[in-house]
Amino acid sequence: MWAIAGLYPAMAASESPYDMPISAIRLEHLTKRYGDAVVVNDLDLNIPCGTIFGFLGPNGAGKSTTIRMMTGLTTPDSGDAWLMGKSIRRDPLAVKSLLGVVPDEMALVEYLTIEEHLDLIRSLFDVTEEEYRIRSEQLLTLLDLRGERGKLVRNCSYGMKKKLSLALALLPNPKIIILDEPFEGLDPVMCVIVKRALKRAGAQGTTVFLTTHLLHSVGDLIEGFGIIRDGILVKTGSMATLACEGQTLEDAYLQEFELPESARLEWLG
Repeated sequence: MWAIAGLYPAMAASESPYDMPISAIRLEHLTKRYGDAVVVNDLDLNIPCGTIFGFLGPNGAGKSTTIRMMTGLTTPDSGDAWLMGKSIRRDPLAVKSLLGVVPDEMALVEYLTIEEHLDLIRSLFDVTEEEYRIRSEQLLTLLDLRGERGKLVRNCSYGMKKKLSLALALLPNPKIIILDEPFEGLDPVMCVIVKRALKRAGAQGTTVFLTTHLLHSVGDLIEGFGIIRDGILVKTGSMATLACEGQTLEDAYLQEFELPESARLEWLG
């Protein structure tokens, strides 16, 4: 029976550009500018294999731009991203073959059906017919899309599109899953279902890198976190450390931001 994620053997250290064991994700001096604006500024991050990592920050902090650089959708101005020891600059196709991705703007084709999208991913990632049969049925059932497999994406709701994007990311059984706001548009029950799938993936060796604004809903999911503000990584930590300190993820997050005084809004109500 196919599981949401497989158990992957550790790669030899000699395959890494560094004389050290390979991390799942290693970002070094990653920088991106648009005109005079530095959107991501000299970002360094090291995430071990099998970790579920939350990449947090306000709107416009640089989260999605970081993901686009990690996945090869945007070229860094300087620095590099190494995924399972492979450079996104030097070997982008090899990196992409390791990934399952839900981007901030879902990359779906309006005139393909849900099932046609799954079959397209099967062909791109060389999933065998037998693997595809088992995996696609399990995913469609898990994500409550089984009865909608013939529906065109253009006729799908936002939530259905998000669930399809998640199915496409999981289908190849990737070594690294990268999710930009995966819970946006999902109902509470589906959020729990997806979280359980991601926990299982992490427990079996898959690395999960996700962004979210729903801090209260991922405290029991993620193991490590990083907070980015104005393109700069301002804090990293672990949920275990926060628990020892009697803090929540929201506590740790809000410590990095000065909350504005509440507006009076005398007219409201």
